[in-house]
Amino acid sequence: MVTAAGCGDSYLDTAPTGSVSAPTVYENLSGLYRALNGIHRKMVSQDLANQGMGGEPGFMLSREAHGDDMTWSTQSWHQTHLTWAINTNPSSSYNNGVWKTYYELILNANKILEILDANFSSPGETLPEHIAKQRDQIKGESLAIRAWAHFQLVQYYAKRYDSLGENSQPGVPYRESSAPTEMARNTVKDVYTKINRDLDAALLLLKDYKAPDINHYTPKAVYGLKARVALTQQDYAKAAEYATQAITLAEADGHRLMTPDELMHGFANISTATKEAIYAALTRDDQTVYFYSFYAYMSWNFNSTAVRTGIKCISQSTYDMMSAGDLRRQWWDPSGTAAVPASNYDKSPYQNRKFTARSTANAVGDVAFMRLSELYLTAAEALARAGKEVDAKRYLHAFVTQRDPQYTGSQKTGNALAEEIMTHRRIELWGEGFRWFDLKRLNQPCERKGNNFSETFCGFIIRAQDADGWVYEIPKVETDYNRLMTLNY
Repeated sequence: MVTAAGCGDSYLDTAPTGSVSAPTVYENLSGLYRALNGIHRKMVSQDLANQGMGGEPGFMLSREAHGDDMTWSTQSWHQTHLTWAINTNPSSSYNNGVWKTYYELILNANKILEILDANFSSPGETLPEHIAKQRDQIKGESLAIRAWAHFQLVQYYAKRYDSLGENSQPGVPYRESSAPTEMARNTVKDVYTKINRDLDAALLLLKDYKAPDINHYTPKAVYGLKARVALTQQDYAKAAEYATQAITLAEADGHRLMTPDELMHGFANISTATKEAIYAALTRDDQTVYFYSFYAYMSWNFNSTAVRTGIKCISQSTYDMMSAGDLRRQWWDPSGTAAVPASNYDKSPYQNRKFTARSTANAVGDVAFMRLSELYLTAAEALARAGKEVDAKRYLHAFVTQRDPQYTGSQKTGNALAEEIMTHRRIELWGEGFRWFDLKRLNQPCERKGNNFSETFCGFIIRAQDADGWVYEIPKVETDYNRLMTLNY
């Protein structure tokens, strides 16, 4: 990854393991490709002081804790995420870690883009075809990373996008330069305009690109990102269009929904055990990040305190939404006693069995950031909300029959159909970081209805749409730095 000279805490440097010096990176496209690989590698990291926040997988866990489908008891790791204490605390290191990490990824993407523009885009220059293709691939992926990171930030640190409003509320600074300068917040509308512009440019550059593995952005993944953005903007016609395009490209590349026989693969080996993952972090057994790993907190079998005494559980009410024939019931243990590896493990009811570490002593594992299942559910939801119910039911039926062989199709219409799809989305994507963002984009309250939620431990049972906490406070280290910059001018 590119190491850049920053200025203060407002624009934070990063020097990941395996970083290479700037002159080496600048030499050729191969160096820039290594820098790009570094960004993908840093999706899982040990950079922050909090072990439970190991890059994007840690943020996924945090967002899931903010929602209404996951709970646990007694274990204090991530408890402040359940209570929303970090959301309104600008001094929280957890809060600052989110801001810091996404802007570091943006910084490094911008450095790559600037080097490409300065050295491989001379007016009138004709490059050999293979060099032009590699340049376009690196640039396209860098633009996609920049767009995705800003998309995550604006969902955390701004009020929701409202398709019926002006969206002139403060968003986040959309950084298109690596210069460590003070910058005002773009409006939410501006941020989404720039996100879509970067993703559109990425699609043009990545046309026909075939990545060496699913640890890179490809057109199908970028269409998937565009579908997420359109869904958040409540542009359901566009969300359906992008999701179906992503599905078409993914299935042409050999991706398939998990079959009933593959449901209990444990996710740590999703890249080899199934054809589901479209974009993921791939980690080998010798690439451990120790207790920063997703599986050190979200698995049921890894030998860590956070797992032994606080296995993550699905809300009892969400579990009960599944039909009797839904094979995903295997993803949780309602008794809390089955398959427990040792007597000192937590025995809370509705324990997670969805995420299984590769062994009790090794918490490494693949982490899927985009799956084909998400795209099917996005297509179904968007089509239903756009009034195209026949098409919505077609995608829903194709998906659900791989989870419930007894499913014969939906008889629902209107809002009831959309809610049926959302129920499957809650169950299928449990633990993968979608629920809190889904509640926010739909302007719904957080209502923890399961009887296994303890208000004493979780902090609250109901949080209204207009309550504090739906918008993260901008970290104090950032605002203090900007005030200092102003005084120095």
